[in-house]
Amino acid sequence: MKPTLRSFAVALAIAVPYLASAATPVDPKSPLPGYPDGKGPTGPVSITIKTPKQDEVFPIPPAEPGKPAPKGARVVLEVEVKNFETWKDPKSGQGQHLQMVLDGRYQFPYRQVDKPWVFPSLPKGTHTIRLFAQRPWHESIKEKDAFAAVTFHVGEKDPSKPLFDPSQPTITANVPRGKIKKSEAAKVLFDFFVTGCTVGPITDPEACQVVYRLDAEPQKTLTAWEPVWWENVPVGRHAYVIALYKGEKRIEAPYALDQEGFEVVEDGPGAPAGPAGETNGTTPSTPQTNDK
Repeated sequence: MKPTLRSFAVALAIAVPYLASAATPVDPKSPLPGYPDGKGPTGPVSITIKTPKQDEVFPIPPAEPGKPAPKGARVVLEVEVKNFETWKDPKSGQGQHLQMVLDGRYQFPYRQVDKPWVFPSLPKGTHTIRLFAQRPWHESIKEKDAFAAVTFHVGEKDPSKPLFDPSQPTITANVPRGKIKKSEAAKVLFDFFVTGCTVGPITDPEACQVVYRLDAEPQKTLTAWEPVWWENVPVGRHAYVIALYKGEKRIEAPYALDQEGFEVVEDGPGAPAGPAGETNGTTPSTPQTNDK
Protein backbone atom coordinates (compact mmCIF):
# COMPACT_ATOMS: atom_id res chain seq x y z
CA MET A 1 0.00 0.00 0.00
CA LYS A 2 1.40 3.40 -0.97
CA PRO A 3 1.01 6.56 1.14
CA THR A 4 -1.84 8.94 0.44
CA LEU A 5 -2.46 12.57 1.29
CA ARG A 6 -5.31 11.47 3.53
CA SER A 7 -2.88 9.80 5.92
CA PHE A 8 -1.53 13.20 6.88
CA ALA A 9 -4.88 14.28 8.26
CA VAL A 10 -4.33 11.91 11.20
CA ALA A 11 -3.38 13.76 14.38
CA LEU A 12 -0.04 12.89 15.91
CA ALA A 13 -0.10 11.54 19.41
CA ILE A 14 3.62 11.28 20.13
CA ALA A 15 6.34 13.72 19.18
CA VAL A 16 9.94 12.78 18.57
CA PRO A 17 12.28 14.51 21.09
CA TYR A 18 13.64 17.79 19.78
CA LEU A 19 17.24 17.83 18.56
CA ALA A 20 18.91 21.18 17.98
CA SER A 21 20.40 21.61 14.52
CA ALA A 22 24.16 21.99 14.44
CA ALA A 23 26.05 24.66 12.53
CA THR A 24 26.92 23.90 8.92
CA PRO A 25 30.07 21.74 8.95
CA VAL A 26 33.10 22.90 6.97
CA ASP A 27 34.89 20.30 4.81
CA PRO A 28 32.86 17.33 6.11
CA LYS A 29 33.87 13.74 5.47
CA SER A 30 31.64 11.70 3.20
CA PRO A 31 29.26 9.37 5.11
CA LEU A 32 29.07 7.01 2.10
CA PRO A 33 31.82 4.98 0.42
CA GLY A 34 32.69 6.03 -3.10
CA TYR A 35 31.75 9.67 -2.64
CA PRO A 36 34.30 12.49 -2.27
CA ASP A 37 34.40 14.62 0.87
CA GLY A 38 32.65 17.97 0.99
CA LYS A 39 34.38 21.33 0.57
CA GLY A 40 33.51 24.45 2.49
CA PRO A 41 31.44 26.49 2.76
CA THR A 42 33.67 29.52 3.20
CA GLY A 43 30.91 31.53 4.87
CA PRO A 44 27.12 31.85 4.87
CA VAL A 45 25.85 30.23 1.67
CA SER A 46 23.52 32.26 -0.51
CA ILE A 47 21.84 31.60 -3.85
CA THR A 48 20.24 34.38 -5.88
CA ILE A 49 18.27 33.85 -9.08
CA LYS A 50 19.04 36.74 -11.42
CA THR A 51 16.81 35.54 -14.25
CA PRO A 52 14.02 34.74 -14.77
CA LYS A 53 12.26 37.31 -12.61
CA GLN A 54 9.39 36.41 -10.33
CA ASP A 55 6.07 36.37 -12.25
CA GLU A 56 7.83 37.11 -15.56
CA VAL A 57 5.98 36.09 -18.74
CA PHE A 58 7.97 34.69 -21.68
CA PRO A 59 6.10 35.04 -24.98
CA ILE A 60 5.97 32.07 -27.30
CA PRO A 61 7.64 33.12 -30.56
CA PRO A 62 5.64 33.13 -33.80
CA ALA A 63 5.97 30.26 -36.24
CA GLU A 64 8.70 30.50 -38.85
CA PRO A 65 7.65 30.23 -42.51
CA GLY A 66 6.95 26.63 -43.44
CA LYS A 67 7.35 25.36 -39.87
CA PRO A 68 4.79 24.41 -37.21
CA ALA A 69 4.02 26.89 -34.44
CA PRO A 70 6.33 26.55 -31.40
CA LYS A 71 4.80 24.93 -28.33
CA GLY A 72 7.12 26.66 -25.89
CA ALA A 73 9.65 29.42 -25.32
CA ARG A 74 13.35 29.73 -24.56
CA VAL A 75 14.07 30.43 -20.89
CA VAL A 76 17.51 31.26 -19.49
CA LEU A 77 18.35 30.66 -15.84
CA GLU A 78 21.17 32.73 -14.33
CA VAL A 79 22.23 32.57 -10.71
CA GLU A 80 24.71 34.04 -8.25
CA VAL A 81 26.18 31.78 -5.59
CA LYS A 82 28.26 32.94 -2.63
CA ASN A 83 30.55 30.96 -0.31
CA PHE A 84 29.83 27.58 -1.90
CA GLU A 85 32.13 25.89 -4.43
CA THR A 86 30.58 23.71 -7.12
CA TRP A 87 32.74 21.02 -8.72
CA LYS A 88 32.80 17.48 -10.07
CA ASP A 89 35.27 14.78 -9.05
CA PRO A 90 36.55 13.07 -12.25
CA LYS A 91 37.07 9.72 -10.52
CA SER A 92 33.65 9.24 -8.92
CA GLY A 93 31.62 11.55 -11.14
CA GLN A 94 30.16 13.14 -8.00
CA GLY A 95 30.66 16.60 -6.57
CA GLN A 96 29.07 19.66 -5.09
CA HIS A 97 26.35 21.35 -7.08
CA LEU A 98 23.07 23.19 -6.98
CA GLN A 99 20.15 20.82 -7.15
CA MET A 100 17.54 22.17 -9.54
CA VAL A 101 13.91 21.10 -9.19
CA LEU A 102 11.64 22.11 -12.06
CA ASP A 103 7.91 21.98 -11.35
CA GLY A 104 8.52 19.52 -8.53
CA ARG A 105 9.22 16.74 -11.03
CA TYR A 106 12.56 17.06 -12.77
CA GLN A 107 15.94 17.35 -11.05
CA PHE A 108 19.28 18.36 -12.50
CA PRO A 109 22.74 18.95 -10.99
CA TYR A 110 23.83 22.50 -11.84
CA ARG A 111 27.60 22.86 -11.38
CA GLN A 112 28.90 25.55 -13.72
CA VAL A 113 26.91 28.23 -11.99
CA ASP A 114 28.93 31.01 -13.60
CA LYS A 115 27.28 30.05 -16.90
CA PRO A 116 23.56 30.21 -17.72
CA TRP A 117 21.36 27.15 -17.88
CA VAL A 118 19.21 27.26 -21.01
CA PHE A 119 15.83 25.62 -21.51
CA PRO A 120 15.38 25.86 -25.29
CA SER A 121 11.61 25.32 -25.26
CA LEU A 122 9.70 25.13 -22.02
CA PRO A 123 6.02 24.38 -22.67
CA LYS A 124 3.19 26.84 -22.27
CA GLY A 125 2.04 27.49 -18.72
CA THR A 126 3.34 28.36 -15.26
CA HIS A 127 6.65 26.92 -14.03
CA THR A 128 8.55 27.01 -10.74
CA ILE A 129 12.28 26.41 -10.33
CA ARG A 130 13.75 25.62 -6.91
CA LEU A 131 17.50 25.55 -6.27
CA PHE A 132 19.49 24.47 -3.22
CA ALA A 133 23.13 23.65 -2.49
CA GLN A 134 24.19 20.00 -2.18
CA ARG A 135 27.14 17.98 -0.93
CA PRO A 136 28.61 15.23 -3.19
CA TRP A 137 26.41 12.57 -1.51
CA HIS A 138 23.31 14.79 -2.14
CA GLU A 139 22.79 16.11 1.37
CA SER A 140 21.55 19.70 1.25
CA ILE A 141 23.26 22.64 2.94
CA LYS A 142 20.71 23.52 5.60
CA GLU A 143 20.93 27.28 5.64
CA LYS A 144 18.04 29.64 4.93
CA ASP A 145 19.77 31.47 2.05
CA ALA A 146 21.18 28.29 0.48
CA PHE A 147 17.85 28.06 -1.34
CA ALA A 148 16.19 30.13 -4.06
CA ALA A 149 12.99 29.79 -6.06
CA VAL A 150 11.16 31.61 -8.82
CA THR A 151 7.81 31.21 -10.54
CA PHE A 152 7.44 32.39 -14.14
CA HIS A 153 5.17 31.80 -17.09
CA VAL A 154 5.47 30.74 -20.73
CA GLY A 155 2.86 32.18 -23.06
CA GLU A 156 0.38 32.94 -20.30
CA LYS A 157 -0.21 32.40 -16.60
CA ASP A 158 -1.91 29.26 -15.34
CA PRO A 159 -4.23 30.48 -12.54
CA SER A 160 -4.39 26.98 -11.07
CA LYS A 161 -0.67 27.08 -10.18
CA PRO A 162 0.38 29.40 -7.33
CA LEU A 163 3.40 31.68 -7.27
CA PHE A 164 6.18 30.49 -5.00
CA ASP A 165 6.07 32.61 -1.85
CA PRO A 166 9.26 32.35 0.27
CA SER A 167 7.41 33.63 3.34
CA GLN A 168 5.08 30.61 3.37
CA PRO A 169 6.11 27.25 4.87
CA THR A 170 7.58 25.08 2.13
CA ILE A 171 9.09 21.61 1.98
CA THR A 172 11.00 20.32 -1.05
CA ALA A 173 11.78 16.63 -1.48
CA ASN A 174 15.45 16.12 -2.25
CA VAL A 175 16.49 12.45 -2.19
CA PRO A 176 15.97 9.57 -2.72
CA ARG A 177 14.73 9.71 -6.32
CA GLY A 178 15.25 7.64 -9.42
CA LYS A 179 16.98 4.25 -9.16
CA ILE A 180 19.35 2.90 -6.53
CA LYS A 181 21.43 -0.26 -6.79
CA LYS A 182 20.74 -2.92 -4.18
CA SER A 183 24.38 -2.76 -3.05
CA GLU A 184 23.85 0.93 -2.14
CA ALA A 185 20.46 0.47 -0.47
CA ALA A 186 21.85 -0.63 2.89
CA LYS A 187 22.05 3.07 3.75
CA VAL A 188 19.78 5.44 1.79
CA LEU A 189 19.76 9.18 2.43
CA PHE A 190 16.35 10.80 3.00
CA ASP A 191 16.79 14.54 2.72
CA PHE A 192 14.59 17.59 2.18
CA PHE A 193 14.70 21.38 2.29
CA VAL A 194 12.48 23.49 4.55
CA THR A 195 11.82 27.22 4.10
CA GLY A 196 9.34 29.65 5.60
CA CYS A 197 9.29 28.10 9.08
CA THR A 198 11.71 26.81 11.71
CA VAL A 199 11.61 23.09 12.46
CA GLY A 200 11.25 22.49 16.18
CA PRO A 201 9.29 20.73 18.93
CA ILE A 202 5.50 20.60 19.06
CA THR A 203 5.67 22.43 22.40
CA ASP A 204 6.98 25.51 20.56
CA PRO A 205 3.92 27.30 19.13
CA GLU A 206 6.05 29.06 16.50
CA ALA A 207 7.81 25.90 15.23
CA CYS A 208 6.81 23.51 12.47
CA GLN A 209 7.46 19.77 12.28
CA VAL A 210 8.26 17.46 9.38
CA VAL A 211 5.98 14.43 9.07
CA TYR A 212 6.79 11.67 6.61
CA ARG A 213 5.69 8.19 5.63
CA LEU A 214 7.69 5.66 3.61
CA ASP A 215 5.47 3.17 1.80
CA ALA A 216 2.94 1.70 4.28
CA GLU A 217 5.17 2.18 7.34
CA PRO A 218 3.85 4.24 10.26
CA GLN A 219 4.28 7.98 9.75
CA LYS A 220 7.07 9.61 11.68
CA THR A 221 7.65 13.12 13.01
CA LEU A 222 10.92 15.03 12.87
CA THR A 223 11.46 18.00 15.16
CA ALA A 224 14.92 18.87 13.86
CA TRP A 225 15.96 19.74 10.32
CA GLU A 226 18.46 16.94 9.83
CA PRO A 227 19.00 14.18 7.26
CA VAL A 228 17.58 10.72 7.92
CA TRP A 229 19.17 7.42 6.87
CA TRP A 230 16.91 4.56 5.83
CA GLU A 231 18.58 1.17 6.27
CA ASN A 232 18.28 -1.99 4.17
CA VAL A 233 15.62 -0.72 1.79
CA PRO A 234 14.38 -3.77 -0.17
CA VAL A 235 14.39 -4.19 -3.95
CA GLY A 236 11.30 -2.72 -5.57
CA ARG A 237 9.48 0.55 -6.01
CA HIS A 238 8.94 2.84 -3.04
CA ALA A 239 7.01 6.03 -2.39
CA TYR A 240 7.12 8.59 0.37
CA VAL A 241 5.14 11.64 1.41
CA ILE A 242 6.46 14.55 3.46
CA ALA A 243 4.48 17.43 4.93
CA LEU A 244 4.86 20.33 7.32
CA TYR A 245 2.78 20.36 10.47
CA LYS A 246 2.28 22.86 13.24
CA GLY A 247 1.28 20.98 16.36
CA GLU A 248 -1.21 18.32 15.31
CA LYS A 249 -2.46 20.07 12.16
CA ARG A 250 -0.97 19.95 8.69
CA ILE A 251 -0.01 23.38 7.39
CA GLU A 252 -2.27 24.38 4.51
CA ALA A 253 0.07 26.09 2.06
CA PRO A 254 0.69 25.49 -1.68
CA TYR A 255 4.14 23.95 -1.20
CA ALA A 256 3.86 22.51 2.32
CA LEU A 257 3.47 18.92 1.08
CA ASP A 258 5.53 16.87 -1.37
CA GLN A 259 5.48 13.33 -2.73
CA GLU A 260 8.25 11.34 -4.36
CA GLY A 261 9.28 7.86 -5.34
CA PHE A 262 12.34 5.76 -6.07
CA GLU A 263 13.26 2.22 -7.01
CA VAL A 264 15.85 -0.19 -5.64
CA VAL A 265 17.10 -2.47 -8.42
CA GLU A 266 19.30 -5.55 -8.50
CA ASP A 267 23.00 -5.06 -9.21
CA GLY A 268 24.29 -6.12 -12.59
CA PRO A 269 23.96 -5.05 -16.23
CA GLY A 270 21.59 -2.16 -16.62
CA ALA A 271 21.91 -1.03 -13.00
CA PRO A 272 22.19 2.76 -12.56
CA ALA A 273 25.71 4.16 -12.58
CA GLY A 274 24.93 6.94 -10.13
CA PRO A 275 22.77 7.49 -7.06
CA ALA A 276 19.14 8.47 -6.95
CA GLY A 277 18.87 12.24 -7.11
CA GLU A 278 21.61 12.95 -9.67
CA THR A 279 18.98 13.26 -12.37
CA ASN A 280 15.46 12.04 -12.89
CA GLY A 281 14.41 11.51 -16.48
CA THR A 282 14.09 14.27 -19.05
CA THR A 283 12.26 17.55 -19.10
CA PRO A 284 9.54 18.40 -21.59
CA SER A 285 12.40 19.94 -23.54
CA THR A 286 15.94 18.76 -22.85
CA PRO A 287 17.91 21.58 -21.23
CA GLN A 288 21.07 22.87 -22.85
CA THR A 289 23.82 23.84 -20.47
CA ASN A 290 27.58 23.99 -20.28
CA ASP A 291 27.52 21.93 -17.10
CA LYS A 292 30.16 19.16 -17.17
